Amino acid sequence: MKKIVSLIAIVLFSSISVYAQYSFDLVECNTTISKDNIEYYIVKKDTLAVHKISNNELEIFGTKYKASEQDVKLSLRVYYNIKLKTFILLADKKVDYNLGCDVLMIKNKTAQHIGEMSVAAYTKDENGRMNYNSILPFVSIVKVSDRIIFSFETPLVVIYPGLSEEATLNGRDVYYTYSNSKFQLSK
Repeated sequence: MKKIVSLIAIVLFSSISVYAQYSFDLVECNTTISKDNIEYYIVKKDTLAVHKISNNELEIFGTKYKASEQDVKLSLRVYYNIKLKTFILLADKKVDYNLGCDVLMIKNKTAQHIGEMSVAAYTKDENGRMNYNSILPFVSIVKVSDRIIFSFETPLVVIYPGLSEEATLNGRDVYYTYSNSKFQLSK
């Protein structure tokens, strides 16, 4: 009987860990030590230093990232998963309206651009008019099994803002996944 109970416990534990879910938590910039265009994000023993070289260029652990658009202004949001010891940096791109954001994964002091989320939140701007605004306040990131899922907690999103493929969709029906080194939109 003990062997059967032990076997059932092992099977249950194995199936749970195969489909383990890890959320990425938002990390605020440490304003007390951030200075001279360098922002510090600290979680326990892990520190991420982001050097803002210009409005559209960053340096992270010696790796330079430059937005593909010339006149874009970047704003950042950083997430961290303590179990995976991984940072995810979202670099929001804005010209006259938001174009979406680039996604960088930072692990073991190595930064890697994993993809672009060409999505904006279709919400009221500061003038009270509907506009293409930053998606950053509405992003949730979860790792399930071998996929990282980027979902949006807003009623309406615009995919491919400013491009011919542009479309307004329900925010809960749109998400991005990163799996097997591929970053893709699902709708």
